[in-house]
Amino acid sequence: MVHEGDRLRQLSNPLILKDGEAISFRVERRDGQALDLVCDLSEVGDIFGFLATLARDAAAEAQTESPLAGQSYNYLVPIPARGIGFQHGPSQDETMIVVRLAGFDLAFSVPSSGLAATADDIARIARTLSANGKKPQ
Repeated sequence: MVHEGDRLRQLSNPLILKDGEAISFRVERRDGQALDLVCDLSEVGDIFGFLATLARDAAAEAQTESPLAGQSYNYLVPIPARGIGFQHGPSQDETMIVVRLAGFDLAFSVPSSGLAATADDIARIARTLSANGKKPQ
């Protein structure tokens, strides 16, 4: 059972270490407990992947889905992207959408058979958002 004090209060004390090869930060709970973490930049993608898998499994166990963008609450936190591309996945019907971030890449798995539809959706959304510089209501 999770108690209110167990919940995340903030992430703090960001540091860049080893001439930019590693980062450090503190995870602080509401009850005052804290954990200091250090990881190489090459491990940041693994951490995102681990958290995403854990969230997927927790949602499946709770039999709920994550909220979609535009709904009443939204936990999206923008991360500046430097580029996007595609890469062959480990199986024939898997393509990776790779997003280059600052110092590491994140890869998202998409069925290759649905890639054209995904590309059409992205193009349509991009045209809508760039049409007048305003976000759709």
